[in-house]
Amino acid sequence: MGKRWSEMSRYLRLLLGFVLLASLASHRADADIAPNPLTGGWPVSPYEEGTTDVRMVAEDVVVRIYADSIVTVGSFSMRNEGKTVEMVVGFPFPYEEDLISFRAFVDGEPVEVRGAEKQHSGESKTWTTYWKVWDTAFPRGRTCEIRVEYKAKPSESLNWFYRRESYGSVPTDVLETCRQATTIGNVHYTLETGEAWKGILDRCRVSFEFVGMSDANIRSYLPNDGVVTKNGIVWEYTEYEPRGWINLEYFPNLPAQQIPEVLLGVVERFPGNPQLASDVGRFCAAYLGRNDLQCEIYHSFLASWDKPIPQLMEYASGGRCRFNYQAEGGFFAVWSMASLLFKQYQTTGEVERGKDIAPTVSLMSGAIMDSLDTCSGLPENSGWLVREARALRDLCNKLITGSE
Repeated sequence: MGKRWSEMSRYLRLLLGFVLLASLASHRADADIAPNPLTGGWPVSPYEEGTTDVRMVAEDVVVRIYADSIVTVGSFSMRNEGKTVEMVVGFPFPYEEDLISFRAFVDGEPVEVRGAEKQHSGESKTWTTYWKVWDTAFPRGRTCEIRVEYKAKPSESLNWFYRRESYGSVPTDVLETCRQATTIGNVHYTLETGEAWKGILDRCRVSFEFVGMSDANIRSYLPNDGVVTKNGIVWEYTEYEPRGWINLEYFPNLPAQQIPEVLLGVVERFPGNPQLASDVGRFCAAYLGRNDLQCEIYHSFLASWDKPIPQLMEYASGGRCRFNYQAEGGFFAVWSMASLLFKQYQTTGEVERGKDIAPTVSLMSGAIMDSLDTCSGLPENSGWLVREARALRDLCNKLITGSE
């Protein structure tokens, strides 16, 4: 029913970008050991380019996730299928400040570890990889065991509910509750650095284990062939060619199923706060996969919204006018909730569900169009808003009149 509008507004794109950044910015990429890391490419030269005749026969990595740290123990069986060789072996850390402690052992004996770094450049950017390296001899025809043990800071995203000024009179302790509920931890282990050794692995096993948490705290993981256990996830392969990475996102403070109840309780406690409702809804959809909850929150908010429409235009120097996105009462946040809600209803074929709020949303959309019409020199960057508002108003009017 109604014409489906396809153009996403710049504002909504920014919201999506914010969601994605909250998810991606916290990644720390720990990885397999690598041969001659300071003289190879990025991460190192693969065996086909002549790096080494030493083969990684097997690896067993255990990553234990604590509330205040991540402890990793990696065991690697290495067999030299060529001549006796001595080389530098290294373990990379893109963010040096994350590392708390690091130790390495060869055949059960501790080795002297030193720090190193390598500069990289590509296209328009440069970056640095930090390494822990040590010297290792690989006798011809022999297998040796390398073990690394390290402790690092947890990698967490805290990008939600941090702007105190955005939520008006909501108390600090309530925002802290929201922050705790929406904090996301990330553990990222890269396997492709093992590609620089000769051949493939006979077996590979990587396990992520929670300490003080359980599988109920898991948000998502990749690859999706991991096996979930009561306290974590295990990936296990045979005849394995190192590639890609393993990634786990989790909620460090609450089991996933408890988070909606906490957030909905906050929204119900402050029913007139549009920014709070908007952010809770976006989090539920983006990080909990609960589009139904987002729709429930937005629909309920719009059904009870009875505020006057504020002045939507503001004037700059020289008589220029522009739309006031920060209008009194969070009007634009309310209208954006309506836009997202009806887009979701269209996606699921449930536009009729919006019939009771259609008069309110039509009035709001009409006010946006009328306000922009009063601006003789409409800014080019407001064109999307006119189109969005018109499409939403027309859709709501058809719902009101019952026309197709």
